[in-house]
Amino acid sequence: MTKTLSKSSFGKGCSAKERSELAALGVLRGDLHLSYLTERGHSVKEMRKFADTKLNEEGAPGVRNQVERNLKRVAIVSSLILLLIAGIECRKSPVTPPLPTSCEYPPGNRNFTWRTDTVAWWPSEVGGVWAFSDTDAWVMGNMHGPTVPGQTSYLALHWNGKEWGTPETYSTILHLSNDATGDDHFLVSVGYWAVGDEKVGLAEFDNHTKKWAGYQFQTPGRLYSVWTDGKGYFIAVGDNGTVYTKDGYTASWIYTKAPTDFGLTHVTGVSKTEIYAAGFLSLTTGQEYEQYWKYDGTQWHELFDNQDTTGNIAKLPGDYSVMTDVAAYRCPVSDSLQLYFVGWNSYLLESKGQSLSYSVIDLSTLGLPLHNLRESVVIINLFSPNDVWYLTSEFDFYQWNGEDFQQMAITGIPAARTYTGFVRKMIKTKSGKIFFPCEVSPQVYVVAQGTPN
Repeated sequence: MTKTLSKSSFGKGCSAKERSELAALGVLRGDLHLSYLTERGHSVKEMRKFADTKLNEEGAPGVRNQVERNLKRVAIVSSLILLLIAGIECRKSPVTPPLPTSCEYPPGNRNFTWRTDTVAWWPSEVGGVWAFSDTDAWVMGNMHGPTVPGQTSYLALHWNGKEWGTPETYSTILHLSNDATGDDHFLVSVGYWAVGDEKVGLAEFDNHTKKWAGYQFQTPGRLYSVWTDGKGYFIAVGDNGTVYTKDGYTASWIYTKAPTDFGLTHVTGVSKTEIYAAGFLSLTTGQEYEQYWKYDGTQWHELFDNQDTTGNIAKLPGDYSVMTDVAAYRCPVSDSLQLYFVGWNSYLLESKGQSLSYSVIDLSTLGLPLHNLRESVVIINLFSPNDVWYLTSEFDFYQWNGEDFQQMAITGIPAARTYTGFVRKMIKTKSGKIFFPCEVSPQVYVVAQGTPN
């Protein structure tokens, strides 16, 4: 008994000639047991032989010649079959990316051609951006202005490679965005319902169906940050230790709470069993405190707390304060971890395996000058260990390329230390293009795009 073929893989892995021959064979003899053969991985050559045997057994000699004569006649039909019956695969050796053999990485690119586009005018706030490709991106936020003719308020704008447009409104997005992330399949934006109605809200965009789905939850507070492993697992964090996770593209969002009342402001990870988060607490007395956490898929481990330093795992200086962001990278060859804690001071912590014993390097000793300039890192973008960007709200940006730190100027936005505004996470596409939202004057936002040269 043959299996029913799916309608999504006809000719997958086949050459154009092979696809035409498969279609021709299918036209000449409807069932021809092709599904039986292809589901078991037989090649086009084997299917031709099988077709000869079957048709000759049934009184149709010379079917191979008939196939060749009919290949031209079925060209149009073949094209239709490619689109409609879509179910035959050619057996080819799978192409597997080579496994890394060392923890060596090329230096990050420093040569870009920049363009900037204003996406929001006063009074606006941009949360984040995600790009599926160089010509397919979304910027999220509470945005206003004449970016889209006739549209003065929107929560999402789409980049089509030429301009920002296709606005989405509250009826679709159902939240004001603080952050966004994604992979090839999904985009997730997280935030809160509305100003004055601060409950958890988020939205998903399915890049396969091109559909949005907005969600509102009754949990008080905001979500501030979201991370994905790129395989369908998402984790979002927010006020009072709030955590929402989604394990699978069709899975539901699940609420849990980290063992802290601090607001979790940033989250990142290596895998769904190795998550890192930064926390912040502001008291009515004016005192501010920070925490760093690790989640191993089962429980949370407090790595650092400068309110209660008892039992701190990460041995940072006692006066370490104004912690803002966290980034992590694990080399699959050596199983070595590079963990970055950044803020008023910035540190690189290193360990092996899942050990909670860390060596600590003050990045100012490697040449990062921001602390000496009395500036705090507010965002760290870790694209690889040799491509790390450090962003300040004074638009003083530095990149580490594995050898040294270099100040990075971006055409079209304020120069370093000439303006103080909000900056958001950079994202980088597979081609190396950067998308970067930032505030260039009070509540006026642009998205800078850097095309690698």
